[in-house]
Parts: sequence; C-alpha cells; structure tokens
Amino acid sequence: MNGQLFNEQQSYLADRLRGKTIMVSGATGLVGSAIVRYLIVLNDVKDAGIQIIPLYRDIDKYEQVFGGTKGHDDLSPAYFSADEDFAYEGQADYIIHCAGISGGSKMHLKDPVKIFNIGIGGTRRLLDYAATHNCEGFVYVSTYEIYGGVNEDKLIDENHPCLLNPMVLRNSYAEVKRVCESMLTAYSAKYGFKVFSGRLTSTFGTGVSYNDPRFFAEFARCVVEGRNIVMKSTGGTVRNYLDVDDAASAFLYILVNGESGNAYNLTNRNNAISVRDIATKLIALGGNQVELVFDIADDIKALGFRKEGVTLMDPSKLEGIGWIPVYTFEETLQKLLDTFNTARGQ
Repeated sequence: MNGQLFNEQQSYLADRLRGKTIMVSGATGLVGSAIVRYLIVLNDVKDAGIQIIPLYRDIDKYEQVFGGTKGHDDLSPAYFSADEDFAYEGQADYIIHCAGISGGSKMHLKDPVKIFNIGIGGTRRLLDYAATHNCEGFVYVSTYEIYGGVNEDKLIDENHPCLLNPMVLRNSYAEVKRVCESMLTAYSAKYGFKVFSGRLTSTFGTGVSYNDPRFFAEFARCVVEGRNIVMKSTGGTVRNYLDVDDAASAFLYILVNGESGNAYNLTNRNNAISVRDIATKLIALGGNQVELVFDIADDIKALGFRKEGVTLMDPSKLEGIGWIPVYTFEETLQKLLDTFNTARGQ
C-alpha cells in the first residue's frame, strides 16, 4: 500500500466531507461496508465529523458486520428494504446506493424477476427520498457489465455503447443497472439534485464473505482449505480488478469532485489479468500444496459464465478528478486470503 497517498486521500476527503451526513444503502454488503468503514476512519483519524446512516435489511447481519462500532455516535443505522416503503425521516446530504443483487450471485439464473424488483424498486425508493428531502447528491453503484459482451484490446471508456441483448438471461443484471442509471438522469432533471454513476469492475479484498459464490472466492477457499482449484473453463477471460477499499475512496471522490449526470469507470488500470493467472497467484501466495486443475464443462453458458474475452475499462475520467488506487493486486489477493483465514479461525 502507498501509505503517503492513502493519508493524503483521507485528509482531502475529510476536508471536503466535513460535517456532512451520508446515507449508505447495502451497508452490510462488500462495497457498502467498505464505504462505511472508510467514513468511520475519516472521523476517527481526521476528525471529519461526518454523520453516517448505514442502511440494512437484516439486523443480525448488521450486528455481525458493525458490532464492534457500538458507542460510535457518528452511526445512525436504519432499516431499508427494496420492496417496502422507506419510512426514514432523518435528513441526509448525500446517498451512496450500494444495495442490490450482485451479478456474481447467479440470481439471474435462480430468480431473474427478483433482480428487477430489487434493483429498480430499491433505487426508485431512495431517489424518491432524495427528492423529498432535498439531498445534495446521489451516487449509484453500477457495473462494467453495462457495456455488454465487449471483447477487444482497447480500453473501454464511459462513452462506449451499452450493447446488451435483452433476450439473453445473463444480461438481466446489467439491464437493471442501465435502467437505474436512466432513472438517475430523470430524477436529477426533475428535482435538481446531483447524480453520479460508478461503473464498478470486479471488486474484492477485505470483507468478502467466506460463502461468496464468485470465482475468486472459490479459488481462495480452495487455497486456505488445501484443495485443488478446479476450473470449468480455460480461464482466458481478461479484465481489470479493484480493491474494495480503493473502491470506497473512489465513490467518495466521485461524490465530492464528480460532474453531475456523469458515469465513471471504477477500476485499477494496473490490474489487468486473466482468471487463470489469478488462480496461479493465489496458489503462490497461499503456500499450500494446491494445484490448478482443468475440467472444462461441456456447456459453459449453462453455468452462468460470461463469454470469454477481454474487457479492459479506462479509468482516466475517474483519475481526472483526483483519484488514484493505493493497493497493488497482490495486496488485494493477500487481503482476500487473510479474510478467509480469519473466517476459518486460522
């Protein structure tokens, strides 16, 4: 980690957000919890005086994630469900909307209708809150998948066409994200508050659930449990990744420096790597006698995998508003292994 840059970013964000009230939906999820933790640190280390409203759906999970923060006067947790009226009457200056169903959850195969109900319904309820409570800004956590099945070597910027076939079930997750981005534009035009979209690449590191279904979590589980990594594809897909703590700072930079009505790619340009090479790196970091084994599935599509290819996002626009990642890819992988070893009591 670049410690000097990390400290400079904290100081800058603390100064820009001092005394503000920030609502974070999906606060018990990977990205939401990282943003809440980052804001807590700004208060503890930089005396930022930020009031934080973490929104949760499951109180038990909230206690599990934030039980160690009891006594923090800067936290005012509140209940939020995408399919229920949002009854919170307190005031927030900004909303960072992280709640939703992850594309890696394979929910598009299990219950695709639920993706639309949760994604669109939850976003609209929070936009309605922003409109009726005169919020200053709304940041939406979107996805790189909005660009569709791009397979090209050149970097994808925010003006790249969003080419999605609506008749492909896997695209339902990205279609919801695209609809919600359009909703941001509509609400901003009618009610006048600032809106921003952060198109997030695959993100992990500290805080990933041990039962996370995504491939990098399965690889890490194999390493810490001493099992061979069995790949059902050739692992040739190449894309860039982002540390979840870098994602947290990126969303806050968008909040303070972004231009309303704009989308920003969130990724680390230095982290372009294939799925196969991620497995190899995790094995090397783990130090266990684990091997990489290939058992190619007959029907990759049936497993919910995206088509193999190269999808490299261009973060120049985000870097242009002052953000720089502080973690290397190897550090992110080690943070993932550390999280899983802790979960197993090692």
